[in-house]
Amino acid sequence: MGIALVGILFLVILVVGHEFGHFFAAKLFGLRVDEFGFGFPPRILSRKKGETRYSLNLLPFGGFVKIHGEHSEPGETPEDPKRSFNNQSAFRRGTIILAGAIMNFIIGWIALSLVFAVGIPNRVVIERVAEGSPALLAGLASGETIYGFDSAEDFVKHINENVGKEISVNDKLIIPRENPPAGEGALGVVVTDVGIEKQNILRSAWSGLTGALMTTFLIAQSFFGFIGGIFTGNFDVVEGVTGPVGIFNMLGDVSALGFTSLVQFLGLISLNLVVINLIPFPALDGGRFLSVVIEKLIGRRLNHKVEIVANAVGLSLLLLLMVVVTIKDIMEIF
Repeated sequence: MGIALVGILFLVILVVGHEFGHFFAAKLFGLRVDEFGFGFPPRILSRKKGETRYSLNLLPFGGFVKIHGEHSEPGETPEDPKRSFNNQSAFRRGTIILAGAIMNFIIGWIALSLVFAVGIPNRVVIERVAEGSPALLAGLASGETIYGFDSAEDFVKHINENVGKEISVNDKLIIPRENPPAGEGALGVVVTDVGIEKQNILRSAWSGLTGALMTTFLIAQSFFGFIGGIFTGNFDVVEGVTGPVGIFNMLGDVSALGFTSLVQFLGLISLNLVVINLIPFPALDGGRFLSVVIEKLIGRRLNHKVEIVANAVGLSLLLLLMVVVTIKDIMEIF
């Protein structure tokens, strides 16, 4: 139940945060927002406050902000033309479109800043295990945390003091070698310290910002590698993607590491959404922003019907991918 609540909280923060970016930017420019929806229709609950309807919808794969006049046909006069999305300048429309991804970046920045402000206790983690080593034969693996030691230095010292003797590492009995191969060490592992030192508010905010920028860059770099792998046939698009079910399943492992690790995980997911939403693909914010850029370059609006069809096809493909990935994630669990 605890993991389920965490998963729901993550979904609410990420979706509502993203859509609030669009909502805030639209309101900032004085536009009329007709609906702010969590999930996609059909509606379950809704309530109108002022000129905006707030709704809870059945399909929990995201959310939406319905800005007045956004989907009006060419030549069609909106009810409130001055506050209509399509009657705004390219700069305003582009800003509103990008505001969702900007909000996801801010969420990631805040989350990482909180991690630096609170700190994460140091853990000794196995970085690499040598082939044929005592560690490998005993069942130790890369990525595993070694318990009972405050630092990698303490662990290495303990191993060197017990060469040739049977010792216990993570409840596994191992005898460190007296004459190991060059560069492998008595146990045959490379260990590292994993933790974050607690920082003051200003320093943690700066560390969070630089960390968010670097993480976003690395995610984007990884994404371009992913796309390149698809076109060269070296990557399986379905196997390379994790959906909501897969992420939800990962929450159990992350939550075992404590609250700070959960906040860090939230920040990483939000920064992933920054990159995903800026992909220049129809139905995504990146695709909509690209159409605004093309409009400025050619000096006229793109064909409205073509945009509608492209967005509909893009959304259908994204939903299909989501269904396939969800099925894959469920099969991996069971």
